Amino acid sequence: MIIRQVSQLARLGLVVTAAVGVSSVGCEKKSSAPAQSPALTSGTAATNQTFRFAPPDGTSFMRHDKHREERAIVGIPARTVDEHELEWKVDVRKKGDQYRVKQELKHATFKKDGQTLADGDVKDGIQAELVIDRDGNLVEVRGLDKTADRLKELASPGMRPTLEKVITPQYLADVVANRYRVLFGETIGRQAAPGSSWTVTNPPGSFIASRKVTVEQTEPCGGRTCARLRVDAKVDTRVLAEAAVALVASRVRDIGGDPTKITVQSASYGLSGAMLTEPSTMLSHGASIAEIGSVTVLGPNQQQMTVESKGLTEITYSYSALPVASKPDTSTTSGIAAAE
Repeated sequence: MIIRQVSQLARLGLVVTAAVGVSSVGCEKKSSAPAQSPALTSGTAATNQTFRFAPPDGTSFMRHDKHREERAIVGIPARTVDEHELEWKVDVRKKGDQYRVKQELKHATFKKDGQTLADGDVKDGIQAELVIDRDGNLVEVRGLDKTADRLKELASPGMRPTLEKVITPQYLADVVANRYRVLFGETIGRQAAPGSSWTVTNPPGSFIASRKVTVEQTEPCGGRTCARLRVDAKVDTRVLAEAAVALVASRVRDIGGDPTKITVQSASYGLSGAMLTEPSTMLSHGASIAEIGSVTVLGPNQQQMTVESKGLTEITYSYSALPVASKPDTSTTSGIAAAE
C-alpha cells in the first residue's frame, strides 16, 4: 500500500509543479510525431515590455523546493501526509547561441506519514543539464543517469525498495523539465505590464485543463525589479479522486470491507499560485501554490465519506554568485508568500 500511495505522491507532485506557473504536465521529449501544443490567448497589455529569456552568463544560485500534501477522511482517524524537499545548485552558462543550465541535486528528503523514506546530502552524480536555445526553448535534458544508485544511499532502513519505485531518473527528469516550463517556458514573449493576462489551454484529457495567468504588479526583489504573476487553474478532478479512493480503500480494507465497492459521488479541486520573476532575464525569485480539494464517495455499505485534501508548494532562491553587471550589493534569499 505504501508504494502505491507514494507513487500517487509522485504523480501529484508533477501536477503541482505544472500548476505553479504556466506549464503543462509532462516532460518535453523529442518524438517522430508532433506534440499537440497548448493553446494560448492573450489579454491586452499596457506597454510593449515582454518577458525575455536572457540570464547573465555565469549566474549561479540555490533553489529549494518544498511540498506538503495532506489527505484525511472527515470524522474518521484516517489521514495520510506526503512531504518532500529538494535542494538544487543551478549554474547558467552561455555557449554559442545556446544556454546550458546545470542543475545538481544537493539534498533530498522524502517523508510519508511522518516516516522518513530518505534524507541526506546527495553525493556527486545526480545532475541535469538543460540545453536551451536563444529563444528560450527547451531543447534537451541531459544527465540524471546515476539517480537510482545515488538515492539508494539516502534510503532509510527498509525503505530502499519503496524509494526505487518512486524516485527514478525519469521522475527527476520530468521535475526538471516541468520546472523550466513553469518558470520560463510559455511565459517567454508574453507582455510583462501589470494587468496583462493570458490563458493556456491544454489538450483534452490533461489534468490541468487550463490556466489563466495575470501580471498583478511589479515589485522589488533582491535589489532588482520583478513581476508578480498569479495563476488560477481549472483542473480535471480524476487524479484527486484516485488518491481519495486509495485512502478510503485502505480504511475499508482495515475493517474487513470490500474496497472494490467504493464509488465516487462528487469531487472539487482548486489550484492557485504566484511567482516572482525578472521580465528582462527570466531569473526567478520565488513561487508558491496552494491547493485544496474535496471528494465524496460511497463505501460498500452505502456509507458516505468525504476526503479533504490540502497542499502547499513553495520554491525559494538564494543568489550568491551573479555576474558583476547584475549582482546586488549582498547575497539575497528570495521567496514568495503562499497564494491566498
